[in-house]
Amino acid sequence: MRAFLRLIGPAFVFMALSSPGFALLMKGKIELVKGQVYVYREGRTLQAVDDMNLYTGDILETSRSGSIMVQMMDMGLLKLKHSTQVHFPAQDENQIQVSRMNLEFGEIWTRVRPLQVGESFQIKTPHTTAMLNGTIAVLGHDTRRKKSSFSVIEGRAEVHRSQDHFFLDTSDKLVLDIRANSRERKSRIDVFVLNQEWKDLITIREKVVRRLKREQMMTDVNGGADFEKPVVHIVSPRAEAPQKKALVELRATVYDPSLERIIIRINGKVIKDLQTGLSEIVQNIELIPGLNEIEVEAIDRFGNTGRDLREIRLSEIPPVITLFQPIDQDELTSRFVDLQGVVDDPDVREVQVYLNGRRIARDRATPTFLIPIILDIGHNRIRVTATNGIGLSGETEIEVYTDTNANLIINFDEILNQ
Repeated sequence: MRAFLRLIGPAFVFMALSSPGFALLMKGKIELVKGQVYVYREGRTLQAVDDMNLYTGDILETSRSGSIMVQMMDMGLLKLKHSTQVHFPAQDENQIQVSRMNLEFGEIWTRVRPLQVGESFQIKTPHTTAMLNGTIAVLGHDTRRKKSSFSVIEGRAEVHRSQDHFFLDTSDKLVLDIRANSRERKSRIDVFVLNQEWKDLITIREKVVRRLKREQMMTDVNGGADFEKPVVHIVSPRAEAPQKKALVELRATVYDPSLERIIIRINGKVIKDLQTGLSEIVQNIELIPGLNEIEVEAIDRFGNTGRDLREIRLSEIPPVITLFQPIDQDELTSRFVDLQGVVDDPDVREVQVYLNGRRIARDRATPTFLIPIILDIGHNRIRVTATNGIGLSGETEIEVYTDTNANLIINFDEILNQ
């Protein structure tokens, strides 16, 4: 005899069977099925279909031509690519607080919502465990090569292998294998390229909901009007670290079949107003030092408006200059000096040298510089300025002295005695 308990509110289903200690917890619902996809449940093989519920203990497997999108009840979205198998452990009974799944083989794309204190989300491969929180990531496991890979499109991830812990940020990729004492392989990925591959997945939930609403709302009364706003996603630049360059490339994706206009604003000022139906936007923009607010607004032909905001900080720290030679307050016997130093800014564009208030040298330098100069007799005040690519300038100043007998001419006695 079976008993069913249904709770209204957050989608949550608990199924209790007559066997003591046996329970099924609802883990999600299949949103979209393409090709052949199978669900293995309690010894049965089921053909996956749209709107099918999934429970603890279920195994999902896609064929060579199949793929599937799952709305996880507690955490977010999950997409299985072709030739992939995922297992929802039967013992995963702590809905909301703890959620886990096993990636047996293949590749999955997942978007996990930001978690609250005490919550966790884990994806396990045969020899690793990935902890995700507010993350968009691609995870894969190759059974033949015994390798697992983790690529973070947005957010952060923590990966465990035995006693090793690895922390990944946006655009990081990690490859691990099962061999004992094997070295990890970390690299950087092109987030925009990866987003191009998965661009329809980023908004697939919104598209499914939109399709259902459109079916309900497109009636003769409203004349087929569209009431859904465009879905806008700024792919780059990212907001994790301050930008070093003022000129950056803005990339964004927009989903709306009726798109007509896109407006790009920087700090509230319109820099581009496009009459376009393109869903991919690439635009060079110029930032100012400090905090910059980037806004992409999309408007469809029905007047619906969607937007995405991104705050990007352009570095406000001017270049820092360190002089190695000559030394401050040094007394020199020669007026010929090689001015040596380094600028702590990888985007330095120009170094200028001033001697007693007059400019004597200008160099389009790399972070390290060596500039020959000729000092005055007696007191010398040397000032060095450096300017970076965004126009910020830093400077340093030293004072050195030369003997009153120091001559500009070459010392022939030293040459003859060599």
